[in-house]
Amino acid sequence: MTVVHDPPFTPFTSPAADDDPAGRPRRLLRLRADVQVEPDGDDVDLTHPWGRQRVHGLGADTVALLEGAAAADADPRELAEHPAGVRLLRLLDRFPFLVTSVLAGADGEPLATAVPIARSATLPAPAPAGPPPHLTVVLSRFAYLRRLPDHGPDACVVESPLASYRVTLCRPLAGAFVAALTSPRTIAEAAAAVGLPVAEGEALAGLLAGAGFLEPTAEEEGADPALWDFHDLLFHSRSRPGRHDYLSGGIFAHPDQPQVPAVPGAGPREHGPGIDLPVPDWDQVLACEPSFTEVLEGRRSVRSYGDEPVTVTQLGELLYRAARIRRVIPGDPQSPTAYDVVDRPYPAGGSTGELEVYLSVAQCEGLAPGVYRYDAAAHRLHPRHWGGAADEAAFRELLTAAWRATNRTVEPQVLITVTSRFGRLSWKYSQIAYALTLKHVGVLYQTLYLVATAMGLGPCGLGSGDTDAAARALGLDWTAESSVGEFLIGSRPGPAAVGTEFVDVVADSRGEAG
Repeated sequence: MTVVHDPPFTPFTSPAADDDPAGRPRRLLRLRADVQVEPDGDDVDLTHPWGRQRVHGLGADTVALLEGAAAADADPRELAEHPAGVRLLRLLDRFPFLVTSVLAGADGEPLATAVPIARSATLPAPAPAGPPPHLTVVLSRFAYLRRLPDHGPDACVVESPLASYRVTLCRPLAGAFVAALTSPRTIAEAAAAVGLPVAEGEALAGLLAGAGFLEPTAEEEGADPALWDFHDLLFHSRSRPGRHDYLSGGIFAHPDQPQVPAVPGAGPREHGPGIDLPVPDWDQVLACEPSFTEVLEGRRSVRSYGDEPVTVTQLGELLYRAARIRRVIPGDPQSPTAYDVVDRPYPAGGSTGELEVYLSVAQCEGLAPGVYRYDAAAHRLHPRHWGGAADEAAFRELLTAAWRATNRTVEPQVLITVTSRFGRLSWKYSQIAYALTLKHVGVLYQTLYLVATAMGLGPCGLGSGDTDAAARALGLDWTAESSVGEFLIGSRPGPAAVGTEFVDVVADSRGEAG
């Protein structure tokens, strides 16, 4: 807990705002809805998503005003008229990340609100008259609008991975004004285009600019992060804490939804007996296996194959050692947050076991061409029979996409498609579920690489795949189970390669540094 004494005063809003004529939009303030105010005489404890502060010596009148700001909007101009209000403004200026700014229109009703979503949030005080209406502005390429179910029937929010605020647009006209800024326009032109009074357009543009949703003008500092794509920066900022205020981690946000089974059952287009794969012998593997260091240092991506294709026995050993289910530990049926834990050869957050493996076989000794699902519990392949020409065409699309991903260097023998049954993760984890499944894919890739290298096979992880073609070829609903990784396996064109020494650039790097 941080202890704070009465800080020096820096105005939260411009004193010149007192001169604003009646009927103009006004900037009001209130505490974030989740800030808890706990008075203790002249002192107060503030509990919020980023921690807790105890503030000493506020005085009873200021504490009462602070409690009022937790329940309703406060006008900074009115607060500045008496000492207790000045002390409150002084306090809120010290903690801007706890303060929601409310832009009230000329009619006094909310037009937009700016809610701080990061501890680094600081909203500049509005200029007395707002930005000039002839100023040309444009929305940041990282800003986006969406509907939040709990923000009212007419509300949408504008967010950006670059902004430390979430702005709720409380009226349809406000949303239309933001949409008008997707092309460079003066504030007056954007307001006129949607029928918003110019004064309200000026105030809304000022709020958006201060919160970080507009591209900086030539006179302002700030650079567009040119090397980031929109979706990459958004994914990064929302899947890690620090730049958003959404509940994150293992919070079990969907208790009303049934759990996805730990071990999936038969899927579509599966009929008839499966193909039981041989289980490798422990002693035989240890007798012929190179050391871990030799395997690790010899790991390479192989993009050429031998004359003879990989065999079904080799595939069976690879899948068993890298992707099988070692055990399932049942969860407590009396606990609402318990689930069956899945233990595999590779580590995974929460041991949810959401990854599944499918094979698209073009050439494999002992296995007919086609699509197979790997049953990781029974160590068995289940053919997914084609229902028609479209299914076979999708299978060909997958192999073609894999060929392209290797820069057209190798015709695939066996394509491993890694899928994620997202519900196994998202039932427990919020905000981080997809990021977590991609981390699991990386761990599985490395496990496949190491086992394949030890076995003398040719492994190659791919950086991309066709999500839609995979859904059609594998018979999946991509919103429930979708491809998240692709990995080629084939026979090596020559003897198995293992490391014989450490290779590095240490000497060269140290020499350059010296």
